[in-house]
Amino acid sequence: MKVSNLKLTITTVLVSLVFIGKSFANTTVVNENVSISQENSSFSIPNDNRRKIRLGFTAPSTMHRQLLLTEDANATSGIDWGYDGEYYETEYDDMYWLIEGQLFTIQGTNIVDETSNFPLGFHINDSGLNTIGIDALENISDEFNLYLLDKDLGVYHNLRDSAYEFHADAGEYLERFALVFNVPVESSSVLPTNENDESDIKIYYKSPLNILVLNNLSDLTLKELSIYNIAGQLVYNYALNETSARQEIQFNNQPIKGTYIVLIETDDGTVSKKTILY
Repeated sequence: MKVSNLKLTITTVLVSLVFIGKSFANTTVVNENVSISQENSSFSIPNDNRRKIRLGFTAPSTMHRQLLLTEDANATSGIDWGYDGEYYETEYDDMYWLIEGQLFTIQGTNIVDETSNFPLGFHINDSGLNTIGIDALENISDEFNLYLLDKDLGVYHNLRDSAYEFHADAGEYLERFALVFNVPVESSSVLPTNENDESDIKIYYKSPLNILVLNNLSDLTLKELSIYNIAGQLVYNYALNETSARQEIQFNNQPIKGTYIVLIETDDGTVSKKTILY
């Protein structure tokens, strides 16, 4: 019995599974010989003109988290599975978008304009200095401003100018920050200069000695002192002695001459004072 040769030809088959940020392609080519190749690569769309904003958060532990906000006509301001990337991991310190009370590291939305408001949450396990800034911008014009709204301090900080530095105690913060793109007419892009008139709390600066003197003649318990420049940037933070009526705060470096806002945290709220360091 004679059996003829059997020749099998399989044409190229391309299967692509697309997940958020990744493309997994398995390609099999057989033409008398069989070769199999697997490719994992970042998923990208040719001629993608969508606006993208990548924010970076650096915690006291130096942990860095990058968040992505992307504009897409098929997304909404709410939760859109396939466009929003849910926050799954619980890092020691971390930041995330807040969408309808849930946590996300990627947010897709159909509109990014001057009326937009994107809440941010974060948690830290150690008290200290934190930073929020721009990691990267795509398809964003130079005229498009980005502000970080600090609701606790009433600050609209222009992230185009610099990253925002702030002190926070260990804990979870879900209502303090938002990314916005416009400063309301009645607000200011810097710290409020309205002095909370607590006449029994006095501060003055001893220029030759580089010392800030604080006299507390009130019944308030003073906890912490923070100094901001007029751009809303934190330049100094100091834990106060709650039992001392007079305190002298020695600066490590001579401050740049100018007007500063001093915020004093007390057991009855925050007191703001405008002062000139020279």
